[in-house]
Order: sequence, then structure tokens, then C-alpha cells
Amino acid sequence: MARKSGLLQSIQIPVKGNINWPELSKFDVNIIDEIHEFKNFELLYPYLDDKNQSYLFCTTEYGETPEPFLTRCIRFTFEPYLVKDLTQIVRSYAKSRSFIFNSAEAYTLVAEASRGSPRIAKQRYDRIKRMLDYYGQPASVDNIRFVLNKIGIYDFGYSAEDFRYLELLKTRGASSLDNISRTLRIDKNTISKEIEPYLLEKGNIQITSKGRTFMKWPDTN
Repeated sequence: MARKSGLLQSIQIPVKGNINWPELSKFDVNIIDEIHEFKNFELLYPYLDDKNQSYLFCTTEYGETPEPFLTRCIRFTFEPYLVKDLTQIVRSYAKSRSFIFNSAEAYTLVAEASRGSPRIAKQRYDRIKRMLDYYGQPASVDNIRFVLNKIGIYDFGYSAEDFRYLELLKTRGASSLDNISRTLRIDKNTISKEIEPYLLEKGNIQITSKGRTFMKWPDTN
């Protein structure tokens, strides 16, 4: 998928990791998202060596890209979103969707439940809006918390799957990714990319040579 505006082009790497390379030469600046999904970086190097063009590559997994690619780039690492930033994003999104919450606390509640991601914050908002519209209820803090709990999302963004994972580790002490996946019947990719990063960030688990180990239960009070 590509979006064109003047001499700027934005490209989303497709699942198969292919790009229509002749199209790149038509633009001074090319923004390429999910670059870690790309399959053949050798094809990219001649374009990077062309001083008449600029490229902006986006990824959350730069470690999955090869060293010759990284040495051709200047890397910028952005700080995580703060709750106040996400609160403003939710507030602006709510205004664009013509469904306003009843209080500032309500926006903060959704922001805290978004696991630091604007995309997730908007998803949470959309689900809350649909359910409150369906039940004809106002967007109060209590109603928003009720909806989040109903869909398996709890204070500070912990999910029902997070708590199942932690309960298993708390019981076993330590366990491998394979054993956790089989026991919980959750695929390893979801565990390693969706569940564990957040639990590691919050200090709830550690990953050591002994496997995944339980550290502490979330403080959601």
C-alpha cells in the first residue's frame, strides 16, 4: 500500500515483503513502514546509496534487520508515550468521533488501559463507544470501567490473558515458553509479542536461563 503526496511517498510493507522498486525512484522521500518484514534487503542497498533520495524506515523490531542495512541508516529511538500524551490522543479522537466522555478521569482511565500504544487507545475507545451506545449508557468512569472489565481489560491495561499467564507462573515458579503456550493454549507469538513485553516492562516477570519466572502480582489498586 502506498500513499503519495507531492514528492513524498509512504509505503506499508506487505505480508510477503515485496516492494514495487521502480516506484521508489519517482519520489524524493520514501517512508517505508514495518521494514523488518522485508525479505530481500540486498535489493534495497542500491537505492540507499542514491544520494538524491531519502528514506525513512519505521519498525519496532530493528534487531530483525541485517547489519549492512543498519550501518546505512541513522537510528532514532522514540521515548514511550506518557499517560498524559495518550490521554490527549483519546480526547482528540473522541472529539473526532462525536462521543465525548463525562470527565477528564474517564479519558485517563482509557489512556492507562492502552499499554502505551495510541493504536490500542483508539481501539479501546471504539469498543467502549459501541457498547455504551448499544446499552444507551452515559460515558462515566464507572460505565467505562465496567465495559473494559467486560471485554477482559483491567486497570492499567492488564488483560485476562495477562492474569492467566501470571497465575500459571506464580504456581510453577518458572516455566518455558513452550510449556506456557501449551498450558494456556495461546500461541507463542502472541505470548512473546503481546503478553510478555508488557509484563516485563511492569516488572511482573523475568526471563532467565531457567525460563520465565514470576516476580510480583500487579498492583491495580
